[in-house]
Amino acid sequence: MTQNTQERIAQLQEAVRDAGIDGWLLYDFRRSNPIAHRVLGLPSHAMFSRRWFYYIPAQGTTTALISAVEPHVLSELPGERRVFQTWKQLHADLRETLSGAKRVAMEYSPDNAIPVTARVDAGTVELVRGMGVEVVSSANLAQRFEATLTPAQIETHRDASRRILTAKDALVEWVRQELAAGHDLTEYTVQQRFCELTRQQGLTFEHGHIVAVNAHAGDPHYETNKHEALPVRKGDLLLLDFTGRLADIDDSVIADYTWMYFLGERVPERAAQLFAIVRRARDAGLDFLRERIGNGKPVMGFEVDDHVRGIVSQAGYGANFVHRTGHNIGTATHGNGANLDNLETHDDRYLLPNTCCSMEPGIYLPDIGVRSEVNVLVLDGTIEVTGVPAQTEITPLFA
Repeated sequence: MTQNTQERIAQLQEAVRDAGIDGWLLYDFRRSNPIAHRVLGLPSHAMFSRRWFYYIPAQGTTTALISAVEPHVLSELPGERRVFQTWKQLHADLRETLSGAKRVAMEYSPDNAIPVTARVDAGTVELVRGMGVEVVSSANLAQRFEATLTPAQIETHRDASRRILTAKDALVEWVRQELAAGHDLTEYTVQQRFCELTRQQGLTFEHGHIVAVNAHAGDPHYETNKHEALPVRKGDLLLLDFTGRLADIDDSVIADYTWMYFLGERVPERAAQLFAIVRRARDAGLDFLRERIGNGKPVMGFEVDDHVRGIVSQAGYGANFVHRTGHNIGTATHGNGANLDNLETHDDRYLLPNTCCSMEPGIYLPDIGVRSEVNVLVLDGTIEVTGVPAQTEITPLFA
């Protein structure tokens, strides 16, 4: 057991105490609970074919319940080890381990409100409840260890932000020159050029950037590909959704933005009006976060979504805002912290200090789609918006 492992367990126990519960009961079967593996820092190469529990009480000694078939499991963790052979022995050991506990956290989500945190099967939750213990969600506990960023990681996000916007500006100039010269472009060829420019900035990304024109921009999760790529021509509305993180730092943090352009001289009035609604919603969400966090008031993800969605709904396009307002961002584009969501899920996780999320309201119609996306660093008592200056209107390419 290393000093880092001891420190991690101490941090986990501190989080349990802060949550006002008796303990955190981590459970896994055949890697069904990746949250437990990540929180405990378990090795990726080890065999995990049998059930195990690891109980972290608010005070006192941790306990591992492991199968006699795999006695090596959890050997790097501190605390008491209970080895069971039969299911009856497992139940007895678990009951004894939880003796005196009234409320414990597990990777469980009431009503499956937050699916990414619902990793423990219903039968195991029933087993624990049958021992007279209330099971509560570990969602806020887990994001404390999975979503919070170090100062160095926050700086990597800022750096990635500057670099990806530089790549975006270079791409837009390239598109302008190509169209002015009468060259044929498609969504796919533009995407490939964007990827090349991104790599030149020392960035890597999980998948290709989204380059979408006209109707494809109305599909919030359109994935640019060679087979479905539309031509990119003068007079088109162009949506660019792009991500990047520093390629030479393993735990660097993603930057994720959306910008929109009209490939002509004057933005059509309809597109301009739709974007104005999205911009107002985006800025209202930022103001809401700034006020709440600045005043030291906790804020949950669904509250931000409600506030932003209300602006779009008041303008008559609520039914066309078909995705959540934002998602957590970490070393992956979609991180493991609170999302700004009360549409697809009811995310009642708190936005924690030193986390990052996107703010990206959109309106999606059959022939057109508009979105604006910036990122938000939630800091101690304040927020920092990245991807700035934020776009205030659709940019005409040939103005």
